[in-house]
Amino acid sequence: MTAPSVKILVVDDEPDLLDITASYLELEGYTPITALNGLAALEILKSTIPDLIISDITMPGMSGFDLFTKIRANAALQNTPFIFLSGHTDLQHVMAGKELGSDDYLMKPYEPEMLISTIKGKLKRRQQLSESISQQIDNLKNQLFRIISHEMRTPLTAILGVTEILSEGKEALSPEDFKGFLEMLKTGTTRLNKMIEDFLLAVRIESGEMTKETEEKEACIAPLAIVKQLCSMYDEVRRKKSMTFTISVPDESPYLFIRPAHFENILSRLIDNACKFSPDGSTITISARTENGRYIISVADNGRGIPPDKQDGLFQKFYQVNRDSQEQQGAGLGLFISKKLAELNKGELSFESKEGKGTVFHLSIKKKS
Repeated sequence: MTAPSVKILVVDDEPDLLDITASYLELEGYTPITALNGLAALEILKSTIPDLIISDITMPGMSGFDLFTKIRANAALQNTPFIFLSGHTDLQHVMAGKELGSDDYLMKPYEPEMLISTIKGKLKRRQQLSESISQQIDNLKNQLFRIISHEMRTPLTAILGVTEILSEGKEALSPEDFKGFLEMLKTGTTRLNKMIEDFLLAVRIESGEMTKETEEKEACIAPLAIVKQLCSMYDEVRRKKSMTFTISVPDESPYLFIRPAHFENILSRLIDNACKFSPDGSTITISARTENGRYIISVADNGRGIPPDKQDGLFQKFYQVNRDSQEQQGAGLGLFISKKLAELNKGELSFESKEGKGTVFHLSIKKKS
């Protein structure tokens, strides 16, 4: 990556060394930009974004370490490769430079070939990271497109269709038909509302807002009552699919280090998934036990199971297993949110699965002794 468009900022309070370093860079085809101190470098950075920065450490007015800290505080420069080039050869300075998070630390006097080789390596790595990020963004765009085109369009189409029929009023509707249309509207709006709530919750988790709200504080929770309430919400699904809920949860109210709303949120998603991916006539088992000071509640199904090659990404956002053959997956945020909520409460969410035999999820929470 040696083209005139590649700009390298060099900061050093020794004019002669600064000129020599700039000359080496020009010979390699780079465009050097020089500054005699940290303050001058910051002025340059107000109007110029270099591809790489090289800085001395001991300089008047502002040290190289302070310059690095200020540069990394600038969002536009956080990923710019930064190399310390210093006369300090003692281990303490080298360790300090590396611990700050610099990309490399070279010592004066330096070999020109080593400097150029280091620059090429850092620029190549930056290019690789840039390409990787671009690929991730493209993948995210594709995932969002699939979600919008199917998960959002499907309920919207139903809602628009029903409202059009009702608004036209060309023929009288029987009470049964009218009730059926209202149910379709309710189902569609509920599905859209849940998806939007999941998107907003995922954003709050990713932004760190949820971390501020969550403290390690115990709460008295009645798991059996919560499980029964959640299972009752799936009575219609259970009847339609001839499914059975087996509950083996002790009738107790332990003090657990988790917010009650988070406990219910996670459990509801696990039960919902078990209902979605279990075949007709199957059994969903919800059990709980105490082990090594932790309360562990498990949700097991005997559904399709998760193929081994699909298990690693199961807790990633927007991740979906066999979307083409399993259309009821939603936006792919359920397990991502469940995992994050568990971690925010210092808990753990894990699973075991065998293809064709089913899956069991375990929520493990610290229990007050």
